[in-house]
Amino acid sequence: MSNGEGTGTKTGRIVSMDQFRGYTVAGMCAVNFLGGLQAIHPVMKHNNNYFSYADTIMPSFLFACGFSYRLTALKRLDQFGPAAMYRRFIWRSLGLVLLSVMMYGFGAEFKSWSELTPENLQKFFARLLKANLWEVLAIIGAVQLLIMPVIAAGPRVRAISLVALAGTHLALSYFFNFDFVYGQPNRLDDLLGTSGSTAWDGGFFGLLSWGAIMLAGTLAYDAAAAATPGKLTARLLGWGVVLMAFGYGLSCLSMLSDGETATGRGHVAAAPVWPSFDKLSGRPPQSLLAEPPFVQPPPPERRPHSYWMMNKRLVSLPFILFSTGFASALYGLFVLACDAGGRRLGLFRTFGQNALAAYVLHHMVESQVLTIVPKDSPLWWCLAGLSLFFGVTYLFVRYLESQAVFIRL
Repeated sequence: MSNGEGTGTKTGRIVSMDQFRGYTVAGMCAVNFLGGLQAIHPVMKHNNNYFSYADTIMPSFLFACGFSYRLTALKRLDQFGPAAMYRRFIWRSLGLVLLSVMMYGFGAEFKSWSELTPENLQKFFARLLKANLWEVLAIIGAVQLLIMPVIAAGPRVRAISLVALAGTHLALSYFFNFDFVYGQPNRLDDLLGTSGSTAWDGGFFGLLSWGAIMLAGTLAYDAAAAATPGKLTARLLGWGVVLMAFGYGLSCLSMLSDGETATGRGHVAAAPVWPSFDKLSGRPPQSLLAEPPFVQPPPPERRPHSYWMMNKRLVSLPFILFSTGFASALYGLFVLACDAGGRRLGLFRTFGQNALAAYVLHHMVESQVLTIVPKDSPLWWCLAGLSLFFGVTYLFVRYLESQAVFIRL
């Protein structure tokens, strides 16, 4: 504890964070396995127009990464000084990006030597940077590099950086990034030669939004290092409620596109970032309330995609705020249960203390188990496959734990 009051020490482990991180890894395993199965309810799948349970997992994981990043940075800064600390994190971050590429590939291939022309290589790297590179591990590695200049700075600097990242993402989305992610005509795609291609999880510029969420996790560590579990729980829950309310409030701006027919733009609103506020005139207040999180809205034919939805594909401002608030409030409950109440779950401990190993192993086990769980399987077979997948993954990671093997970069 810090001066005998916080939830953990600079050298010891914080049980609530281990448990919270383990929960996020377990949740990631579940939604990744179930996401492509037809019998599974949409709330367990990733969506681009509302906030589902599946959409809670990755932001919570980034929040936990920010917490641990700050803790480790301060520890290494005290032990080795700034040069060694930054050098270590640069290599660690690049290692995560490399591991991600080796796990998921480049997203494209050259089938003959004749295809390796300068033009094709340029398009290959452009598409890689726009979308194909950005799986979870690569996002974490790149975001660590992005926020590294302020990771050891005080809370005010990091809070300002958080706002600057989110604000920059909003501005870029207005100028070109919304169309860039959704494959609509824009100057950057024309310049790169990637016109018509889409991105996911924010693509290249989504790193700004994920950086804001990770910085929120660093601020949670500051609070954890200085407060008792009871005070920390109240603080995290308070922050969480405010951020979720603000995020939902902003998501109601998506109602300005409700009923719009976006001719020539597919399922994208005609003015996705700066809607026409003239539509407020004469409307009753209740008509401006969006569906609450976890409730599926009308299809995009009736309500086209816009920036103001809780949009994980773009990682929009409403998504940043609500998901960060959700992660903060949920972690507050883990602090209450684990640090104050002494409760813990073995599965979360095993996954939480060896998160990288669990993530890598789950990917391999998932790909094999899904070979016997077709996409059109009945619900009972989907759940049986999930149980087998979870059981095998847990046994592998638990064995590593029993041998004191912890894989970290």
